[in-house]
Amino acid sequence: MRRPIVPSGRCMAQADLQKLIGHPAAWLVWRQPRRQDQAIARQTARKPRLAQSSCNDSAVLPGSDNPSGRPVSLHAIVATVNVLAEQGIAAADLLAGSGIPPERLQEPARLVNHHQEMTVFDNARRLACDESLGLRLGRAMHTSNYGILGYTMLVSPTLRVALETAIRFPLLLASYFTLRLEERGKEAWLLADDYHYRADLLSFNAEMCLSSMWSIAGDCMGVRWSPKAVHMSFAQPAHAGLYPAIFGHAGQFDMADNALVFPAKWLDRPQPLADAVSFHMAQEQCQRQQEQWASSHGSALVARVLRLIQSDPVRFARLDELTATLHMSERTLRRKLAALGTSFQALLDQARHQQSLHLLHDTRLSIGMIAERLGFAESASFRHAFARWTGKRPSDLRR
Repeated sequence: MRRPIVPSGRCMAQADLQKLIGHPAAWLVWRQPRRQDQAIARQTARKPRLAQSSCNDSAVLPGSDNPSGRPVSLHAIVATVNVLAEQGIAAADLLAGSGIPPERLQEPARLVNHHQEMTVFDNARRLACDESLGLRLGRAMHTSNYGILGYTMLVSPTLRVALETAIRFPLLLASYFTLRLEERGKEAWLLADDYHYRADLLSFNAEMCLSSMWSIAGDCMGVRWSPKAVHMSFAQPAHAGLYPAIFGHAGQFDMADNALVFPAKWLDRPQPLADAVSFHMAQEQCQRQQEQWASSHGSALVARVLRLIQSDPVRFARLDELTATLHMSERTLRRKLAALGTSFQALLDQARHQQSLHLLHDTRLSIGMIAERLGFAESASFRHAFARWTGKRPSDLRR
């Protein structure tokens, strides 16, 4: 078997992580679900091989912005190379046409773009002749595959904060979807929608997205529970029988959304590796890295939106005021920001978070005054948002 390629920045040694976060349960990050993998392999082996022509439709969704230039790390590509190396598929074949030489996989600091990543995914699906590959790749992804974002999620106080952190930093998450977390009664819904890429790879990307997010949630919680339901927006695939091995639950297809549904009470369970100091420091690193990546992508629009919100958080907390100043429709702004891997709400949160840290150092301002300056209708809304951003209360910064 080939030795897997592991860039030095991809994951820390177990002892190093334990030293960094001071918790003996750090091994959870690397725990491999061998029984599930074996079940997947057995069922996949019984499936007939697909014709290559089924993997070559490169249609782009009509009316969408193609986010092919969005920056992305090499983590998912390296994970794909490692998984398919077990089937004897060479890295050079997987990278063909992507413009990524094999030696670059040893340079974790290098960025590629989504077009290059999708070329590798398409090669992988074609060479493996396996339509269930998205599920398999997602199941192999862990917090360690997401660099500083994965670590931040791991040391978050609760699963709610961990998932909201992933949503806040879409460039670092590198998803082809917009993720949303909603509470509907006693259920929590993690939704993946607003897909902006190749129509023929929708099911592949949706399966990889939800299976990877569930794998990461298991790392964060320290246990592998089964969701109440798994919804997919596409027709039932031939490999639907693999869903119980991945999620512990059968999939439901032709649904309105791609979503994981699970008990809302899980959201506020304390995480076993939670660490307030590490979380705060890691979140700041996520913020800097996302800003650097957005800058490298040449996003003048993101920079301008941030400047406007920072100049007047009350006025520009309203999307209609922002779009009027930018001389574009709300729909156009949402579409352009989505193509850049972000959203109006994410940028509003980013600007408010940065300003709140500055304002809290001015002890002459009450929490209510700060909430008002940032455009919140009431202090409670600001306290809730601040806890979501930092895992702390605003008053904690003044002690």
